[in-house]
Amino acid sequence: MKKRILAAMLAAVMVVAVAAGCGKSSDSKTDASGDAESKDEARKVVLVTSGAGEPYSLLADDGTWTGIDAEMWAEIEKRTGWEVEVKQAAFDSIWGELDTNRADVAANCWAVKPERTEKYYASIPYYGDAQCIIVPESNTDINTFDDLKGKKVGCTNGQAAQTIIEQMSGEIGFEVVLYEDSTVGMNDLNLGRVDAYANTTTNVNNFMHYNDTIKFRFLDEDLTANNVAYFIQKTDEGKELCDELNKVLQEMLDDGTVAKITEKWMFADMTQLIQK
Repeated sequence: MKKRILAAMLAAVMVVAVAAGCGKSSDSKTDASGDAESKDEARKVVLVTSGAGEPYSLLADDGTWTGIDAEMWAEIEKRTGWEVEVKQAAFDSIWGELDTNRADVAANCWAVKPERTEKYYASIPYYGDAQCIIVPESNTDINTFDDLKGKKVGCTNGQAAQTIIEQMSGEIGFEVVLYEDSTVGMNDLNLGRVDAYANTTTNVNNFMHYNDTIKFRFLDEDLTANNVAYFIQKTDEGKELCDELNKVLQEMLDDGTVAKITEKWMFADMTQLIQK
């Protein structure tokens, strides 16, 4: 009788142990599944850039991305856990990628301009820049905007300076020559194919840094100063993304990360030029 009772007790203990083991295994699977689901739920952000050249954004044939925006978004991705997918589009086709929902963010060190903020959300500025007009250092005839009369003035298509230059051309009387790439345009200026070139101060400085035999002279008058930001679709989802992006950009500005990135690529802390 005692043996039967003992056997029954042992069997009961084994049943409890097996049940507990099964419960533990089930919990492990739930946890693993939960981890997988949280990874799957990481925000995916499709970013479009021209990738045409440093210091702003350069996408190589092997997919390597370098430049200011490449380093900015590597840091943003690290801090947020977002999955960032980079797409390349022609400089003047980038906005179409946003308009057709093929991209979430336009990133090409874009200047903040009214015609852009009317249609898209702009992030907080992450650095500031100035638009300028340059001539070959050897040119002594062009010293003011009025001296551009009857000349050919180059400008990068889609850049902030384009709107200003095209308006000035009607007022002063010069021909505007548009380029898809600033490097090509500045090489043409050096070769005398255009008389002057409108560009950003940082882009000109960067070009001369890597082409130390070419020297340009800045006209004393600046075209304008502008802030640089990222642009996002004007939708509810876009507003949410913009708000989240602004938080991490502010952190990167506050801790000096953006300053270091601009110093690396533009040889100066360009965050100091942000227009308030």
